[in-house]
Amino acid sequence: MWIKEPPAKLGVSLNENVNFLYNVGNIYIMDNHLAAGWSWLQEVDGEIPHNYLHIDRHYDLLGFKKTIQTQVIDKGINLHELSFQEYLELRQLGNNGDQFQMFRWDNYILNLSYAYPNLFQNTFFATHDEGNREDYFINEDLDFLRLLSDVDSLIDQYGDQGWILNLDIDYFYSNIGEVNIQVIDDEYIIQLVLKIRKVIDKLTVFTICLSPECCGGWQNSIKKTEIICDVLDLDFITLLSNKSSH
Repeated sequence: MWIKEPPAKLGVSLNENVNFLYNVGNIYIMDNHLAAGWSWLQEVDGEIPHNYLHIDRHYDLLGFKKTIQTQVIDKGINLHELSFQEYLELRQLGNNGDQFQMFRWDNYILNLSYAYPNLFQNTFFATHDEGNREDYFINEDLDFLRLLSDVDSLIDQYGDQGWILNLDIDYFYSNIGEVNIQVIDDEYIIQLVLKIRKVIDKLTVFTICLSPECCGGWQNSIKKTEIICDVLDLDFITLLSNKSSH
């Protein structure tokens, strides 16, 4: 079902704009990663520790602890009780008194961890070493070969504790100058998702993000999402095409 329906023509996503959020079972598909935190809270109990696997070109590990304390905890706001629109409307104050969106594509993980300090247990990151890294939060880094060879056994090994799996399509891309090019081929994507499918019953929640601006545009990110959805037997791309042009 659509939690947020896409517009007739897909627009920019970047750091704060969400074009759509779609849910089927415990799988959530979005164009902007800031929606991941809200999606997790629909499936997890924030007081129960979960393992976390982050597959993304970037770490997404900015965080604003003071903001979460003063604007969420001190105000008695329970993030897991908010509608998606209410989550999007949360604001943080800038140095000049300006207001900015509280949850963005680069800070949703740590912001959520400040609000729910028991949520994350063992954390594994497969990235391109881009963005803000926080060593204290990361238990282990996985390179792209280890990710492919071990993802199913890793999830199965810790499966009794529950998993949050967070996949950004931009993991398969890199930027050369100002151009984003695919650096991990389609066969890798297929084999990775096939392995994930083998242990999908171990996942409490699985979020998939398109990040079009980091993949060279909507056409690229939609094509890679279609590969993933085909392996998972999801008809998301057809539904998206019926709603929007790009």
